[in-house]
Amino acid sequence: MAAKAGKRLEALNKRVEAALGVNPELRGSIPVFGEGRADCRLMVIGEAPGRDETRLGRPFVGRAGTFFVSALEDATGCGRDDVYITNAVKVWPHLRTKRLKTRPPTDDERAFFLPFLEEEIEAVAPEVIIAVGKTAYRSLFPVGEFAPGRWASYRGIKVMPVYHPAYILRRQRRMEQGIEELKEALLEVKKALS
Repeated sequence: MAAKAGKRLEALNKRVEAALGVNPELRGSIPVFGEGRADCRLMVIGEAPGRDETRLGRPFVGRAGTFFVSALEDATGCGRDDVYITNAVKVWPHLRTKRLKTRPPTDDERAFFLPFLEEEIEAVAPEVIIAVGKTAYRSLFPVGEFAPGRWASYRGIKVMPVYHPAYILRRQRRMEQGIEELKEALLEVKKALS
């Protein structure tokens, strides 16, 4: 089963690359594909790769991603090798300025990548998804309230939305509270997997 899912994900990645090549808005963008166990019970979906992820070609390796993976491992015991990690948008959304500043993905970008994300979820077939940030959550639930720490259901799969780690790290005055809320949500994920 894992081999079949792995082959399906490889084929999906090739289709993403081909689709980028014919999209005038995204042509030339460097995709960052999901990685991890194709037969895992837990899938993590983030917003989009950033500068570090694009440079290294791996999701969740920048400051915020590393922070999240560490919190996930502390709370659940699941490390990078135990989960499948991907992003709703597969390319770095940035402003074309001198320093290439990161910006939120547009609705069009989210819509472009949604069919690929849906197929990725089908291939991995997780029991639980962690939707990291509003963009990831909105990709799965276009309408409805983003309620971090409260379970939702996507096609029969339990989904735990959490604040984006960059948002938690930016909120200096409330960082401790944000970290605690993230831990509580991740402990709920651990219970769901038990």
